[in-house]
Amino acid sequence: MAEIVIAVAGKVSEYLVAPIGRQLGYLFCYRSHAEKLCNQVQTLRTTRNDQQITVDEATRKGDEIRPIVQEWLNRVDEITGEAEALMTDDQNMSCLNGWCPNLISRYQLGREAYKKAQVIVGIQTARNFPDGISYSIPPRSATFKGYEYFQSRDSTLNQIMDALRDDKTKRIGVCGMGGLGKTVLVKQVAQQAKQHNLFTTDIFIDVSWTRDSKRDEEGIAKIQQKIAEMLGFLFKGKDESTRADELKHRLQQKKEPEKEKERKKENQLEKEKEQKKEKILIILDDIWKEINLEKVGIPFNDDQTICKLVLVSRDANLLRKDMGAQKCFQLEHLQGEEAWRLLKKIAGDSVEGDQLQPTAIKVLDECGGLPIAIVTIATALKDETVAVWENALDELRSCAPTNIRGMEKKVYTCLQWSYNHLEGDEVRSLFLLCGCLSYYGDISMDQMLRYTTGLDFFDGINSLEKARNKLVTLVKTLKASSLLLDGIEDDGDGSGVGASRLLFMDGDHKSVRMHDLVRDVARIIASKDPHRFKVVEDVPFDQDRIEIEDESKFISLYCKAVQELPLRLVCPKLQFFILHSNSGASLNTIPNTFFEGMSQLKVLALSGMHFPTLPSTFQCLANLRTLCLDRCKLGDMAIIGELKKLQVLSMVGSDIQQLPREMMQLTNLRLLDLNYCKKLKVFPRDILSSLSRLECLFMKSSFSEWVTEEVCDGDSNASLSELNNLHHLRTIEVKIPNTELVPKADMFDHNLTSYAIFIGSFDRLPKTYEKSKTLHLKGGDGKLLSRDGIRKLLMTTEELLLWRLEGWGGPIPVRSFDNLKTLVVTECHGLKILFSLSMTRDLPQLEEMKIKDCNKMQQIMKDGHVGINLQLLFSKLRSLELRYLPNLVNFGYISSELETTSEAMCSQGNLDINMPFFNYQVLFSNLEILQLYRLPKIKEIWHHQLPLDSFSNLQILRVICCDHLLNLIPRCLVQSFKNLKEIEVRGCKNLRHVFDGHGYDDADHVQRNVNISNKDGVHGEVLFSNLEKLKLINLDELKEIWHHHRVPHDSFSNLRFLTVKLCGSLLNIIPCHLIQSFKNLKKVKVSYCWNLKHVFDLEGCDTYGEILPKLEILKLESLKKQKGIIICNNEENDDTRGLFSSFMPLSFQNLKCLSITKCGEEVEKDEVLFGDKVSFPNLEELKLNDLSMLKKIWHPQHIFSDKLRLLSVCTCPWLVNLIPSHLIHNFQNLKELEVYDCEDLEYVFDHQGLDRDDEILPKIEILKLKNLPKLRFSFYENKNDNMPYQFSLSKFKVLEHIRKLHIINCGEPLDKKVSFSPNLEVLVLEGFYNLKEIDFGTEPKLRTLILNKLLALRNILSNGETCRLSSCTFNNFHNLEIRDITYLGMERGHENWRYV
Repeated sequence: MAEIVIAVAGKVSEYLVAPIGRQLGYLFCYRSHAEKLCNQVQTLRTTRNDQQITVDEATRKGDEIRPIVQEWLNRVDEITGEAEALMTDDQNMSCLNGWCPNLISRYQLGREAYKKAQVIVGIQTARNFPDGISYSIPPRSATFKGYEYFQSRDSTLNQIMDALRDDKTKRIGVCGMGGLGKTVLVKQVAQQAKQHNLFTTDIFIDVSWTRDSKRDEEGIAKIQQKIAEMLGFLFKGKDESTRADELKHRLQQKKEPEKEKERKKENQLEKEKEQKKEKILIILDDIWKEINLEKVGIPFNDDQTICKLVLVSRDANLLRKDMGAQKCFQLEHLQGEEAWRLLKKIAGDSVEGDQLQPTAIKVLDECGGLPIAIVTIATALKDETVAVWENALDELRSCAPTNIRGMEKKVYTCLQWSYNHLEGDEVRSLFLLCGCLSYYGDISMDQMLRYTTGLDFFDGINSLEKARNKLVTLVKTLKASSLLLDGIEDDGDGSGVGASRLLFMDGDHKSVRMHDLVRDVARIIASKDPHRFKVVEDVPFDQDRIEIEDESKFISLYCKAVQELPLRLVCPKLQFFILHSNSGASLNTIPNTFFEGMSQLKVLALSGMHFPTLPSTFQCLANLRTLCLDRCKLGDMAIIGELKKLQVLSMVGSDIQQLPREMMQLTNLRLLDLNYCKKLKVFPRDILSSLSRLECLFMKSSFSEWVTEEVCDGDSNASLSELNNLHHLRTIEVKIPNTELVPKADMFDHNLTSYAIFIGSFDRLPKTYEKSKTLHLKGGDGKLLSRDGIRKLLMTTEELLLWRLEGWGGPIPVRSFDNLKTLVVTECHGLKILFSLSMTRDLPQLEEMKIKDCNKMQQIMKDGHVGINLQLLFSKLRSLELRYLPNLVNFGYISSELETTSEAMCSQGNLDINMPFFNYQVLFSNLEILQLYRLPKIKEIWHHQLPLDSFSNLQILRVICCDHLLNLIPRCLVQSFKNLKEIEVRGCKNLRHVFDGHGYDDADHVQRNVNISNKDGVHGEVLFSNLEKLKLINLDELKEIWHHHRVPHDSFSNLRFLTVKLCGSLLNIIPCHLIQSFKNLKKVKVSYCWNLKHVFDLEGCDTYGEILPKLEILKLESLKKQKGIIICNNEENDDTRGLFSSFMPLSFQNLKCLSITKCGEEVEKDEVLFGDKVSFPNLEELKLNDLSMLKKIWHPQHIFSDKLRLLSVCTCPWLVNLIPSHLIHNFQNLKELEVYDCEDLEYVFDHQGLDRDDEILPKIEILKLKNLPKLRFSFYENKNDNMPYQFSLSKFKVLEHIRKLHIINCGEPLDKKVSFSPNLEVLVLEGFYNLKEIDFGTEPKLRTLILNKLLALRNILSNGETCRLSSCTFNNFHNLEIRDITYLGMERGHENWRYV
């Protein structure tokens, strides 16, 4: 008995005493709970900052951050903000002027602190990302803008587009002779396909390497790699065949079988659903011979593939017979008017003149209707006189054509004429050099600079900077003549290892390329006197000595399958020699005597070679000026000291550990490139200072073992102070791992024109730079900024990054920032003030500013002139981003007694003072992007009297987690944001207004109920006329988006995308007085607004009709109190009012996708979804999910869209009949139907009253029915309410086009024998206990078969044969990839068996 009493007492204590003790603990231990919360917040913040570093690094690499990681970061921001707000309440723990403790506040604080501490523990634990924080995303396809419209081309383009839409056509050919514009056309095809969402990914691959019969292996590898990169797909295997198998799997969407013993079919089906929409377009351009696509891994004649091929070649037979093109489109010459229009567009309207027109027509005839010929000739003759045109005609007619494979003679004639009329030997020589360098890809501008410098192309130019400018000018001339094209941005070999980009920062000048016809003509011209260029692409080295007798001066040697070179290559006049090795490790060295006969050589480029010792005959190269040994394995290089005239030395990406002291003899060296020489550890002292003429030094991701100035050992490495002796140095790229290595005095005693200097412990360096003068500082003492060398650099820097400078309280200790364009400051936790006013006025070039994670920062700008009234102008600032600055009060104030007092109070935590963040004396006339994240002390962003035009160019505004902000854009400033295009507001818990239009033009007196057809509206200037995107998320106190008073007509007229989420106080989205303004609105997404009652408010409007004419997508989710999508007049009199209903006719004319999930849960009236007055004539997708009160979808008199392609209805427990008989013919275009978890659903289609011969669902391809326990008939014919819940599976056989059929747990079928169409590809059956036999027809195409809980199943029929069910029954189903056969009937008394 005693034990029972003790047990009972224990339980009483457990259920009563313990909770009481916990509640008392909140009161008496409130301070310890608060302190614990404070400590956990600090720990969590540190963890978050550490995680953010990894995230930032991944972002810099171009990776996409995983949603789970971003969600974790957002959750951390929210909880820390809530915790900080809670801890500020600690000051209110007493009452009666401090004499009496406030017990209620203490209890609440203790309780909330304890609970939030527990939440923080959970968040810390959730920092586990097994798949990593990011993933690689495929590069974006280049945007194409060069398409010229021609009617003849347009018809071909439309035919190709039709072929792409045809599911049966997998391979499409485009053919025609060179110069017709095939590449331009297929790029336009790719662009249009993207615009029409035909493919999720388009991949363009130039395969001009197919000219070369011996490059198959390399070419196939390139295709595989390009496809993998665009799909974000990583190969596991290294050899060609393994990669082909992996790629084939990917393009067929085959997944490796799951290893779990019990695979979940739900996951499998969900994956299938996600993947079904992926479609890939692959364009292979410039095919010269058959490509074995099986070796690539592109499935051939495979219905399972998710990709389509567009094949481009000059040979139609090659496309049809060898490449298997199912449809081939021939591109013809331009005729008549089209050719003339192209000529006129380029040459100008002068060709229409009476005197010039006859000659121009004759010149056009000589072009033969070839776009490339017309463009080059017209470009050269633009704005010329009649005499010049007549002379061109004579020369074109007299020019001797040359036979070139695949080229019409007139193309050669036109291109040669264009070459002859280039002005100056320099530009002509450069054109020929480009022809020799163009090996089926881009030509690097940096590469050309190094070669032209060595060849001394530019007379009278004695500096690299001037040579660079001259090169850019000549390239522009060639582009203007249509002889050169812009290059495609690329990392070369894909490794990211390459020459520096500092000399060519302009995107248009990084690389160029040649059309293949232009390249061929250039090589023919170059091969003749006096140039003597020779491009040798197939070298049959079968002798020890090769003599070049034609006195060639320029040779580009392309070795393919060569394993060793001859002992000598005798070419006494050779000046330029490039050796391309394409056979991997088979050719990796050069004989010692190879260079004996090349005494005049000026440029030598060898890549990918192995030199334990440089060849001794290097000493014969006394005239060598440019030496490129990129990606070579280098050992002893002492002989390089003999190359006294060397000006350019490049060893990019080479495996070299030590530089030879003999390099001190290279006193004429002007460019040294050691980028990515990661193993370089020895850089002997005094080499740098000996290179007295050095202009460019590149050492990114290379040598970093610098020594300090104090080290005087002659055997030591170089110190940075040696740079002081390089008086000609203009460009440098270098990483200095430790701030202590930076000299105290000047590091550069000269004027640098471009530099990228990284000081500190950077793990990764950017591949490219936005600015030509970049300085990044990380770690170390903030005093580094005061050193003379750094201080002088700061005065010229264009991009400055300050990261984790310890003990630095600011401001930046300089007086002039005349060149600063980008400023980034991060994790400088001692920093309070960034600029002082006296120096801020010297920021005339600042374009971008980012400041984040500076815990103590109070102001960006501090007054340095007390009592002086100045206006600060940031005239070029385009982007301002402020993140995670918990103590930031405002951007900056000019001193006045009132504002100084307010500033002091606010900085002490008193938020009762309403201080605008931007003062009226700070002018941002060109700011385009403003981003404010986690600034808890902001209550107002803008001063009520902004300077004229301040923020007038603002286009993007993002405000995130500014908890005390009350109003986004006040009424007095609404006209200031004329150019605003995008607004995003998230997590501002006290925000009450987004657009406060109250008081605008005395609109208070305008009645709310006005006629919607009134075109005049309220007079006044239109508001937010350029706003395109509006995103409002997690705004607890927001009760209305737009002020209820009317605004001028056409305000918000360009709004296209509207997203509203987690706005719990919001009652409606679009009010009556604005609905007509949203004439360009395309997408609306509203979710988790618990109190929202209506989306579109039409109450008071007495004229209806078409509303929101361009709305295409409407998605509504988790709107529990939603009474209707629309509110309108007399709704109380409509007994059948549903979510979509109206008193007067309304049409959503362009709506294509409608999704409604979990809406109206707390409203009893949502029995019908669509009323009879609301129409959707173009609806294509309808998704209804979790509508607990829905009984009918359509009103009995509703007329629905006949364009519906997808219908999905899930978790609608009261729904009985899905599609009534009067609407069944409106579903003739339905391709996909899925119905899940509808407990009372009895009929999918009400067939009653229809002719039995009426075709039902003629285009249905996918049908999924799941968990419909009361389903009687999928096709309802004769009503019998007493019939048990059974339906007929045999009806599905008549659906001829169905490819995927899922029937899971849907009552009990009437049939014991069922048959399915042989076209079926996916079949899932589950829970039919009486089914005995399945007939799959003749030659079934089944790929996926999942059968479960068919306990009576005995027979399987296929190709007219019956098989008893056994473990080998499905072995003859040759297309079957996935089999999951579980718990089926079996002979000999077994109840079930499993076969997977």
